[in-house]
Amino acid sequence: MKSIRKEELDYICKLLFTTYKIPITVIDSKGNILVECLGNVRPNPLSSSKIELLEQSILEDEYQRFPVFQSTKILENYFSIQFPSNELILVGPVLYSKLLDETINGLIQDLHLDIHKEQMVQYYQSLPVISNLNFINMSMVFYYMLFQRQLDLVEIVQMNKQLERDKVEIEDPDVMISEQLQKASGHHDPIVEKKLNESIKAGNKNEVINMLRAFPETGTPGILSKKSHLRSQKNLAIAGITLATRAAVDGGLYPEIAFTLSDLFIQHLEELNDSNAVARLTEYALLEFTERVEKSNRIKYSKPIYACQNYIFTHLYEDISLAHLAEIASMNPSYLSALFKKEVGISISEFIQRAKVDEAKNLITYGSHSLTEISTLLNFHDQSHFTKSFKRCSGVTPKQFKSGLVDG
Repeated sequence: MKSIRKEELDYICKLLFTTYKIPITVIDSKGNILVECLGNVRPNPLSSSKIELLEQSILEDEYQRFPVFQSTKILENYFSIQFPSNELILVGPVLYSKLLDETINGLIQDLHLDIHKEQMVQYYQSLPVISNLNFINMSMVFYYMLFQRQLDLVEIVQMNKQLERDKVEIEDPDVMISEQLQKASGHHDPIVEKKLNESIKAGNKNEVINMLRAFPETGTPGILSKKSHLRSQKNLAIAGITLATRAAVDGGLYPEIAFTLSDLFIQHLEELNDSNAVARLTEYALLEFTERVEKSNRIKYSKPIYACQNYIFTHLYEDISLAHLAEIASMNPSYLSALFKKEVGISISEFIQRAKVDEAKNLITYGSHSLTEISTLLNFHDQSHFTKSFKRCSGVTPKQFKSGLVDG
């Protein structure tokens, strides 16, 4: 592998920084900074993560002939490239996706960070966002410019996974499999689990109930936590809810409904402190998915109409146009309008209004927004339009609906 002059390294780093707008730092074996391109990235309010990564990489005994990917506890992502002479290039930090407020709150709480949330928000907002795939591609470009060596994407991923395995101490999987086979009872029969998911997909509530009751007779659940029975039960429940979510989507439930329900059930699951409560919630979740699939299956629509309905439901807070729906359905707008009316029984505009009014009812019932805010959120033209649409779809005005909830 040929050596590279300081001038060449400086040129390559600045060229790639200008192209990708991602921070690049180069240090020598003693920790001195040789090149630093940071752009608009704010200083890390916790300050230590980048330094720790650099120190850790310098101290590594074995020289790695490929980009090494690392992530910090606060979800920053980096890759490093090492020279035989022990100089090190660190590229990042980046995010693979924008972080939600709930994620930032969770990180601050989980890591017991003594920091104001706004500082973390501002820091995260300053970080470049790039997909994991594009970040790996960038590392391949960087590596080739430095060493004229072609790398394969799969090769990079596998070598990094091997590094992770080398750092994790875990029992030999084959030994664990042998021990499990020697026990009197094994895991749940996969055929039974498959039948359960097929029943959810078909919206067959009676069959789901029968199978849930029969589970203790069809095998024993796995142990997903050695230290806590409750944690093991929760992990099993999360796995079951995840599979049920996919089955429900396959059964025709709108994906956004299914995934929102899944998030809600898992969030509630984490608050429980009793194994019996975990079991009850899991059964409730699976039956809820099944019932919703059953309801959605009562009326079958063609794929273009289903696609339009799904788009409408997942974009209720936006201004939805016939032209855009026609693009989604790959149809002429006039033909789509006629087909929608024929299959659904109402026009597209009426369907949109009813869906928005149903969502408004949810916001009034469970939220804290004012009627004016709800009207704006759901993109009604004005308050008068919102009131008229609400009354036409529900028989009462938004104010009367809200008053009825209070009186009731």
